[in-house]
Amino acid sequence: MMNLNGKKAVIIGGGKIALRKAKGLAGTGVKIVVVSPGIREELFKLHDVVWKQKEFEATDIKGAHLIFAATDNKAMNKYVCQCAAANQWVNDTSESERSDFITPAVVRRDKFILAISTSGASPELAKELKAELETRYNGNLGYTVDMYAKRRNKK
Repeated sequence: MMNLNGKKAVIIGGGKIALRKAKGLAGTGVKIVVVSPGIREELFKLHDVVWKQKEFEATDIKGAHLIFAATDNKAMNKYVCQCAAANQWVNDTSESERSDFITPAVVRRDKFILAISTSGASPELAKELKAELETRYNGNLGYTVDMYAKRRNKK
C-alpha cells in the first residue's frame, strides 16, 4: 500500500483500462491527470480526474510520481515508458515486463483492504476474483476492523 495523498499520477489513454486504473486511484488523494484525445464517459465523471484532451507528449509526465501507459497501442506505451525519468514509476498495461510496478485488484471496505494479484499474468482472473470477494466481504468488515483496533489499543 502506498500513501498517494498529494502526489500526481498520469494515465496515458482514455479507454477501458485507463478507466479501471483511474477508479483504483480515486479517493486516495492523488491528483489524477488523463492524457488522451478522447475518453470514456465514466472517466469524465470521476471527480478526481483532470482530462488533457490531446495526444501524448513527453512533457505530459513531468512531475508525475506514477505513470500508467494504458493505450491500445503497444508502441505508444513503450514510448511512454522510455520518456519516464528514473525516479518515476511506470506501469505499462500492455507489457508487464516493462513495468516498474503492477496494480492489484482491490476490495475496499473502509479500513479493510484486500489486494488480489496474479503478478501481471492474468488481470482478467484478478478481476473475477475481486468480484467474487466483493460479494463475500460485505460492508460490515469496516466495523469489525474498528472493533479489533479498539481491542488492540486497550492491551
